[in-house]
Amino acid sequence: MAETYEKYKGVKGWLLLLCLSLTVLDPSAILLNLFYVTNAAKPYFESNPAFFRLILITGIFRIALMVFSIYAGISLWRMVPGAPAVAVMYFRAVVFYAVLVMFLPRLVGISEEMYRDMAGANALNSLITVAYVTVWYLYLRRSRRVKATYGEDTGGENK
Repeated sequence: MAETYEKYKGVKGWLLLLCLSLTVLDPSAILLNLFYVTNAAKPYFESNPAFFRLILITGIFRIALMVFSIYAGISLWRMVPGAPAVAVMYFRAVVFYAVLVMFLPRLVGISEEMYRDMAGANALNSLITVAYVTVWYLYLRRSRRVKATYGEDTGGENK
């Protein structure tokens, strides 16, 4: 049993990919998307203040998620006790944001026409995000490597 435990211990394989994703890939994608969306939306800010509010609020959420992602990734990478629980909390925050972003345009007062234009893309992006997070969440909960590296309690639920 101890031999199997040692075989899986360490940040390698899929766990390493998750760490890279959380510390480099996801934050880079968030930052690039933030710059792209803000730059593309700038011409509409003056004529549509609600659109500016939407971009501002989503930008604040994305920056917070980016920082949280880096923190979760570094925690996993450095094998900090409880790091899987931090990653699970990050994934829950991402799902919360994915749901919130579907309703946020209405909450900030986007026009009906603009809302209709955005609704389909928002729903699809949210669905893809939830699927991505679900895959990593299940990996954290079921992986032998995660259990061997961080201990049996991989975070998330109180038993």
